[in-house]
Amino acid sequence: MMRSTQRLLAAHREIWDRAKHHPLLRLLERPPSERAFRRWLACELRWFERATAAIGCLLSEIPKSHRYVVAQALLLLTEELDWLEVHAEPGLEDPVIEYWAERIRAVFSEGWDRAMTVLWLGTRLFYEGMKPLEPEDELAREYWERRTSAVIEAFLHDFEELADVAIEALGMAETSAILLEVVEGQMDLWDAGLGLVEGKE
Repeated sequence: MMRSTQRLLAAHREIWDRAKHHPLLRLLERPPSERAFRRWLACELRWFERATAAIGCLLSEIPKSHRYVVAQALLLLTEELDWLEVHAEPGLEDPVIEYWAERIRAVFSEGWDRAMTVLWLGTRLFYEGMKPLEPEDELAREYWERRTSAVIEAFLHDFEELADVAIEALGMAETSAILLEVVEGQMDLWDAGLGLVEGKE
């Protein structure tokens, strides 16, 4: 019997697979310059800041049997924040990035089940998009290794159990709408990132 997460992805396979091949991901594999890559890291830094703060406020609402997964998410996000603060271009702002970073904060105030579904979908989409890449640049390679490590893979496996609980609580119709919103938001964020990475030095 298919899990709720598997049924959700199967129902939207075409749009999901199309999102995984966004041109930004290929550009991150072969960034035009180190500074261009650091601009993308600044995008992620803004998102990670909002997500970390929002998830911390949700921990007490998560079913006790799954809180360890959310605690692990907070640990991973905190570690990535530390890394991004070192490597991201400082002071970079973009209205699209700010909009979706703030939207993440808002979504995470709409209940743990919706928030965890969004987080699982977004994390999995990026992982699946990044996994096939083979960056050669040192900084891009380090970034790729962090985003596709065995630790992330194991986390996604554990996280899927919590996502199943959330999807069952919300129902397939609502989670289908959430998936489409996540894909739209990720594509918008990647479009903004593409503009920054491709921008003139």
